[in-house]
Amino acid sequence: MPYQSKQLLRCLLGSTVGIIGFAASASAEVTLDVLYTTPGTFSTLQQNLAKRFTELHPDIKIKFRNAVAGYEEAAQQILRDQLTGRLPDVAFNGINQIGLFVDRGLGVPLDGFIAKEGGTAALGYYPTLAALGKWKGKMYGLPFAVSTPVLYVNADLVEKAGGKVDDLPRSWPELLAFGKKVEAAGNAGVTGLYFQWEQTGNWLVQSLVTSKGGHILKAGGCNIAFNDDAGMWALKTLESFGKSGMPNLGLAQARQSFVAGSVAVLADSTSYVAAAERQIGGRFKFRTVPFPLAAADGRLPAGGNMAMMFATGTDRQQAAWEYIKFVTGPVGQTQMVNLTGYMPGNAIAVETTELLGSFYGKNPNHKTSIDQLPILTEWASFPGDNSLKIIEIIKTNTEYLITRRQTADETMPLLVKEVAALLPPCAGQ
Repeated sequence: MPYQSKQLLRCLLGSTVGIIGFAASASAEVTLDVLYTTPGTFSTLQQNLAKRFTELHPDIKIKFRNAVAGYEEAAQQILRDQLTGRLPDVAFNGINQIGLFVDRGLGVPLDGFIAKEGGTAALGYYPTLAALGKWKGKMYGLPFAVSTPVLYVNADLVEKAGGKVDDLPRSWPELLAFGKKVEAAGNAGVTGLYFQWEQTGNWLVQSLVTSKGGHILKAGGCNIAFNDDAGMWALKTLESFGKSGMPNLGLAQARQSFVAGSVAVLADSTSYVAAAERQIGGRFKFRTVPFPLAAADGRLPAGGNMAMMFATGTDRQQAAWEYIKFVTGPVGQTQMVNLTGYMPGNAIAVETTELLGSFYGKNPNHKTSIDQLPILTEWASFPGDNSLKIIEIIKTNTEYLITRRQTADETMPLLVKEVAALLPPCAGQ
């Protein structure tokens, strides 16, 4: 661990007097306006972090805006706030939306603040995850809560069908076939496999493409790349879910069905792991296993959210930086992991005994996400003014595949035409 990080950690874990003595004081009291999403997951965490932060920084207060349901809703609100001049000072945005904001002239580069602290390595950020906050060569976000796609497994249902969790198939056709065995061996109403296609920002749809070694956009981001074999394979896989008889459930409904014991295998985000464990309460054996890769060069998009700065003025920006540094730092990330299923973006938290050093040994369902860190890639951000519209178009066509209203062969040309028409032209075109 770098020397600066050790010093920082000693201050954070020291006495109250020592911590406050370390904290940088603002020249006058500043109240930061903060926006976050998904209150069911983050409200308790955000309130706890704000309380601890203001104890360390008595001259900086945190005022939360009403939390919005999801990343797309937050993006729409921020774009409206740009028009009215009421942007939040700090916002926790979907990783895939950084480009949307920066291209609109929003977001404060964090490079100068980070350099004064000795760089991202000195602050403890995983290089792979810190890189996700870059757009056009500058750092606009730092990882707050990162997720990876995994499989949630009801081991009791799997074993009842004659299987073992450690021997689960590693391809979607085989998982679908095993799911049918589970349904045959289980009670009425049991679903063998459910794929959370509705995830925000087409995240799990993108996961299929990248797991096959494909890409959503070409380098530069102004041309589609999913119109290839990997993209067609992803669409045909989604089509196969619909043909298998998989029900079309909402996100919350699918999760409730899993914790109720009526879904054997659920493809979902690790963000729900802690809540699932609490809600299951030992009623059945719950395991997480890695998301299937369909190619040797397969990758998985990092989901979750980044802390971004929209504050203006030197004092407000410095206060916002102190807050971002705290919530994405060792102590903030430890609290985040303990209250959610998200993966930390800060290695110091994971490597420090007093923080998360023993957490993953005791909580293997959370460790699955950490194990997938080496294969993470970007969650594609659609550039231009039509970013949110493109996400909605892909979502609509995905549902048509799940509900058998369209085939993959029909869907691909429609997606290519509609998405390409909404992307901004490449430079020089």
